Amino acid sequence: MISKQQLLEIIGQSELGRHEYLNSLFRYVPDAIVKSMSYKKIQKDHYIIHAGAPCSTVYIILSGHVTGLHYQKQGRVYYFMDFTQMYIVGDFEVFGDIPEYLVSICATEECEILMLPSSYYLQWVQHDENALFLRIKNIMSTLVFEKKNDREYIFMNCKERLVKYLVNSYENKKPVNALKYKLDKTQLELSDRTGFNIRSIQRNIAALEKENLISIENGKITISQEQFIKLKNYENK
Repeated sequence: MISKQQLLEIIGQSELGRHEYLNSLFRYVPDAIVKSMSYKKIQKDHYIIHAGAPCSTVYIILSGHVTGLHYQKQGRVYYFMDFTQMYIVGDFEVFGDIPEYLVSICATEECEILMLPSSYYLQWVQHDENALFLRIKNIMSTLVFEKKNDREYIFMNCKERLVKYLVNSYENKKPVNALKYKLDKTQLELSDRTGFNIRSIQRNIAALEKENLISIENGKITISQEQFIKLKNYENK
């Protein structure tokens, strides 16, 4: 990274909500911290963080989305959090003085990221009250929201969890002006993300299709805007 001006120009190319947050976060960042950053593109399904690796870098997500993964003993993967409003990852451990990353973070679509050494990140936020306040506020609001969702999620059946996942996917990833949203996940991935077995997933996909809440095209789930509204109403009832 060359200068703070270049950093702000890169941030300015991101979508509005992310742009506003990061622009405010880096308002008073020193040039020395900016110069320690490096830029990288991460391809879809590639890892940004591996659990157990040394916590040496904090990552700023300029574009794209990531998710947290936990590997279970039997080899299955549990997706525990979508960081749709978390534009920085890898600093939970920094704040907790934990030497290794606790979870794996994977890109769910192509991402552009900035990498900042953890020691520089900690040095920065310790002396920048604005950045520290905005970051802690973001972390706390996300954790409170996730805990509330977790309590509700425990009591959901397979159909309710599947509908919730489809609604979230449509809201977060539907291309602008697209008539339909196509979900690119396999039934095994949907099983991992909802916590129900494939047979239950298959049965409830068939039920949602029969109720015209989704469509199946070439073996993939598609959702029109009209179907999304129906799914949203089903989720909120």
